[in-house]
Amino acid sequence: MSRISNNRSALALAGALAIAAAPTTILHAAAPTTTASSAESEMIARQRAATEKLLKELDRKTGTIPIRAAKADLNLGDQYYFVGPEQSRTILVDIWRNPPASANGVLGMVFPKGKSFIDDTWSAVITYEGTGYVSDDDAKTIDYEEMLANMKASDEAQAADIRAQGYPAGILQRWAQAPTYDAGRHSLVWARDIKFDDTPEDTLNYDIRLLGREGVLSMNILASMSQLDDVRQAAKTFASVGSFHAGARYADYNASTDKKAEYGLAGLVAAGGAAAVAKKVGLLAVLAKFGKFLLIGLVALFAGFRNFIGGLFGRKPAMDASEWEALADEDKRD
Repeated sequence: MSRISNNRSALALAGALAIAAAPTTILHAAAPTTTASSAESEMIARQRAATEKLLKELDRKTGTIPIRAAKADLNLGDQYYFVGPEQSRTILVDIWRNPPASANGVLGMVFPKGKSFIDDTWSAVITYEGTGYVSDDDAKTIDYEEMLANMKASDEAQAADIRAQGYPAGILQRWAQAPTYDAGRHSLVWARDIKFDDTPEDTLNYDIRLLGREGVLSMNILASMSQLDDVRQAAKTFASVGSFHAGARYADYNASTDKKAEYGLAGLVAAGGAAAVAKKVGLLAVLAKFGKFLLIGLVALFAGFRNFIGGLFGRKPAMDASEWEALADEDKRD
């Protein structure tokens, strides 16, 4: 398996890079070896402790899960389970080593039954953005192949700058699933195959958006391309598990009183997400496997132009694979 370079690991340890609307300053100088080693050891110790504690305390919720911020429910049944925002933050920040800002706005995570955050499995990050009613008037007129070409060209144009900052560039390869809109459910589903430098396997970024009266409920499924079949099935399920409450449904929109987003379905796909402030859209876009590492990228849309605005952040196991597996077995016995 490939490993992240020492310089990239040092950058990951810096870890305080924030999700912002402007480019984040990147620290190019690596800390002295002794300092980095000490910091690394301390980080691993904290991560190990957080992992062991959370595995024992993980609150797995099944059935109907209220998402109050969205005025919606997730009807998960017993094949998936939900983890709340506080434990999701622990997973994303303390265990997967993402910067604290990456967990802002995360309402929870969903995992397949019998799996957890230490397993080689997919997970779904749940967020909601009250950006207003997103019109689906453009549903039948969007040229997704042209959009794909433009998004790929944008990735390629930005690749040199990203590499110069010490991070692997991610280039969109194809639609793993072309965008599909269900007008009856008001759900938009699509998936991207993304190739990161020097990675043995492409990243799978599956996106599900459920449109409501006041905003968009987002479920971002994070996986690798080898998991496409499993994730595709999960995405079909997730496109129908969410339901807005009466009064918050898409059909409840009142054009004379309600806020309307300044973009349509094309904007959701081009941005890769549903967070918007005026004409600018910023979001957590990619979770990529890098051997045993997961890398998160930040993507922004401005006037239809996709551009990386921040770095990629690591998810570095504190233990060897055998130790993770031992903890998983112990967790299942409990």
